Amino acid sequence: MPFFLFAASASNIDSMVYAFNTLAFGLAVLVYAIFCNDTDTRRLQQFSWIAVVGLVIGGIWTLFQYHTLDVQRTTAFIGGGSNLVARVAILLAAFSMILLLLDISKWVKALGYIFAVVIATVIVFYSGSRGALLALPLLFVLPLLFALPQKWLTALPAWGGILIFGLATTGLVYWLDPNGLAMSTLNRLQSVAVGEGMDRSTSLRYQMWQVAFQSFLEHPMIGTGWHSFIDVTKGHPLYDYASTVRYFSFHSDIANFAVAGGIVGLILYLLLLVAPLLFWNTPRDHPYFRVRMYWAVSMPIIYFVLGLTDMVIGFDYPTMFYAFSFAIIWGATEQHLLPSAPTEEKAPSPAPHT
Repeated sequence: MPFFLFAASASNIDSMVYAFNTLAFGLAVLVYAIFCNDTDTRRLQQFSWIAVVGLVIGGIWTLFQYHTLDVQRTTAFIGGGSNLVARVAILLAAFSMILLLLDISKWVKALGYIFAVVIATVIVFYSGSRGALLALPLLFVLPLLFALPQKWLTALPAWGGILIFGLATTGLVYWLDPNGLAMSTLNRLQSVAVGEGMDRSTSLRYQMWQVAFQSFLEHPMIGTGWHSFIDVTKGHPLYDYASTVRYFSFHSDIANFAVAGGIVGLILYLLLLVAPLLFWNTPRDHPYFRVRMYWAVSMPIIYFVLGLTDMVIGFDYPTMFYAFSFAIIWGATEQHLLPSAPTEEKAPSPAPHT
């Protein structure tokens, strides 16, 4: 509720839209209640497969757009640009990897993991989203930290195989990279480091950070409100761009919250991301302990990285996905487990001493 009031603190359409999107955190309570009462104990597995199917459809659409419709950067069929498509691919891939933690065939797990990583990588490269590219390595590593047996986590051959797979996947997509995404990302980082030679997109992002930082220094405690983004750009070259776009933001969750709420806003942002860990109450012997821990650790990290270069929290789909995914996972794993339910795979017990 404080987060909602903070977002809707002014009677401005941008504040209202943002506040409406944050209502997802309230609606998530209803989603949680629905899944708590769901009698199908395989629901979590079903939703993980739905995420895989979503990725496959997205991958097919991506290739169809580029090679048939001659669309250079993948966009959604309805209501979404290239950056959103790339972020959705990463989020769906992360959700699909819950399969790694369920008691199902190891071959199915391996295929699901490979499918998710490869398709998400293809979509990100074809979308041309540099920000999403930064989050791709998380898909390779984070799920495995929770899925691999303890002895594998300390085994160099295991991580060597994972590294080879990651390099092979990235190398293949890089070779097929239609937008020169990897090279353009390196060029962008280099141009920002030296402060010159930036393309228009990079220059705009650079100016956004400059304006956001200056606004934060001038109003450090409570910021200037979500409705003030265009106003704070007045007197800066960025204003010519900000005043012409429909919904202007600083393309960064950190910058947005720093301007809108100052230190208070940044604290709210960080508390929102780590709330699942702050209010952690799942006992170690819970049958889905690792599933919940994987999601509670992975999502804040992934959203933080995605939010470095674009608006994520407050944007409709990513905000609802964050809130509803926790509600679905926590609700589905509160059910009374049946013998046939695909519970979390148990780690093997150590052999007794003789």
